[in-house]
Amino acid sequence: MTETNGPKPNIYLIGLSGTGKTRSGRRVAELLGWPFVEMDGVIEDRAGKSIPRIFDENGEGYFRDLESQILVEVAGRGGRVVSTGGGVPVREENREIMKSSGLTIRLVASPEALHKRLVNSTPQRGRALRPLLGDDAPVEKIRTMLNDREEAYSAASISIETDDQSHDQVAEAIAKAWRSSEVAKSSTNASG
Repeated sequence: MTETNGPKPNIYLIGLSGTGKTRSGRRVAELLGWPFVEMDGVIEDRAGKSIPRIFDENGEGYFRDLESQILVEVAGRGGRVVSTGGGVPVREENREIMKSSGLTIRLVASPEALHKRLVNSTPQRGRALRPLLGDDAPVEKIRTMLNDREEAYSAASISIETDDQSHDQVAEAIAKAWRSSEVAKSSTNASG
């Protein structure tokens, strides 16, 4: 867990694109009065180009290295609600960073619900964000990616189903999970 004299723990939201990490995360940040970090946006700002362009011009490995670098920075600041990119937990060292610096919460949805959400979503910041799924995000590709990432995603301390939940309902569930977590209790005891 987080050291008593270190930064306040973060809440890390993990899961595939379309689970609601960003929209629900923004709402959780409002509920808790914490800053919100959307890692994909930070990566684009830092790189000066869109994620699809990073993949095209620099490759996935470069992108994953940027993710890891930004995760370390965010972990060092603490006290944030963090919407991670869908692939962040794939690297074991990223899972360890999240575990040691906060509470990791997995947002879960069925492949069918994810497909519907992704196909009907408005691209964030005016462009597509899913270079590994494609803009049409076929159900079978989503199912395969979920299976491939199951081990990484299952490392989360808490899972919250989002299929039939509004972003506000998911945010309330995240805030409740945070307040009742050992991570939150130990950080409150350390600071008080």
